[in-house]
Amino acid sequence: MREIFQVFALIFLFTSCEVINPDEPDVSFIYIDEFEIDNQPGQGTNNHKISEIWAYADDQIVGVYDLPAKIPVLNKGNTNLSFFGGIKNNGLSLMRIKYPFFYGHEINLNLTPNSVDTIRPTFGYFEDLSIVQKDYDGNTPSMIPLNSNEGELSMIANTDDVFEGERCGYYRLLAGSTNLAFKEDQNLALQSGNTIFLEFNYSCNNIFNIGLISRENNSDIKNLAVIINPTTEGLQNPVWNKIYIDLGLIVKERVDAQYFEIYFEAIPDESGKEIELYLDNLKLVQF
Repeated sequence: MREIFQVFALIFLFTSCEVINPDEPDVSFIYIDEFEIDNQPGQGTNNHKISEIWAYADDQIVGVYDLPAKIPVLNKGNTNLSFFGGIKNNGLSLMRIKYPFFYGHEINLNLTPNSVDTIRPTFGYFEDLSIVQKDYDGNTPSMIPLNSNEGELSMIANTDDVFEGERCGYYRLLAGSTNLAFKEDQNLALQSGNTIFLEFNYSCNNIFNIGLISRENNSDIKNLAVIINPTTEGLQNPVWNKIYIDLGLIVKERVDAQYFEIYFEAIPDESGKEIELYLDNLKLVQF
């Protein structure tokens, strides 16, 4: 009798597994191993740090994927697929968003279960954007010191150090000095409520801050946006990175500002340290 009970128990177990884990539906796959950036004249460098793809099928989100990606899609038959480039907002992995200034890539496919379609999306800036850019390829720095500091501002044309183009900005704080602080020598008209991002390439051997100075009632107010970690240690050839910084919240809060200026600031994280900060391809983008 005990043996009979065990047999019935096994039958129930297997049939229960079928009920709990029914056959998964057949899916189609979209394979993406890379994408292209198509910048137009006046939109600056093609360099980017798009870190993932946001995928949609018939306007319903399928998921967010690092590349290369094999994206499963449950839709069958004629399906409108769209893909968008994603970034780490303010350089933070927990703040991933679709980059708002890039158009997406759309394609209509007849999806067949268990098939794999390979595509290579193309992204680029919308045409109706305001883009202010500094590529540092001129002969003089476009930034000036903030108040009094002991930093040096210069241009570098050494091909081993420059990220791209002919020159990059080079900002140095000598050992034993207090802080490196400078601002972009341009008054920016930024509209409250607008989406505003600052993109740039950088290399630094020390933590540094970036933000906006707002001019209000004949006074300058520093508004910190992001604290950025170093990309390298010591004094050596630069190790470049790129970041996208959301400035819209600062502008929204400073409603009385007459204008804004971008500033950078670095304080040595250890006594007697010499700081080197390289900058290239500053790009302020807004609708």
